[in-house]
Amino acid sequence: MLWFSAARFLLRPGAADVLREPSRPAAISIGAGLGLLSGLTGTGGGIFLTPLLLLMGWARTKTAAAVSALFILVNSASGLLGNLASTRQLPPLALMLALAVVVGGAAGSHFGSRRFPHTVIKRLLAIVLLVAGAKLIFTR
Repeated sequence: MLWFSAARFLLRPGAADVLREPSRPAAISIGAGLGLLSGLTGTGGGIFLTPLLLLMGWARTKTAAAVSALFILVNSASGLLGNLASTRQLPPLALMLALAVVVGGAAGSHFGSRRFPHTVIKRLLAIVLLVAGAKLIFTR
């Protein structure tokens, strides 16, 4: 699924964003399915959420990127808090990684919202999806 989405974003990055709102039952069901898929694969849900939002026409490119960034932040914070609750200590690289996240997030937010057109964002997303798909296939 990740590679299919990547191919779509590489081959047709300029496809128009046609917006339509999902029904509440569909959104809840799909959200639950994404949670299950993320748990089964050990992958953050954002990697599935972003392409879904775009392919289903539920969000524009930059909106999908912003929603996914917030989703990933909340998931990461939850995972870190869960780790902290069970180990009573932060991982050794936590502060260094937090600094990298802040710097990378600030740069990505700036370029994504002010510099890059949506076609560039879709191509970058395609690269991330290809890497994530390869990781799922070749590291299991």
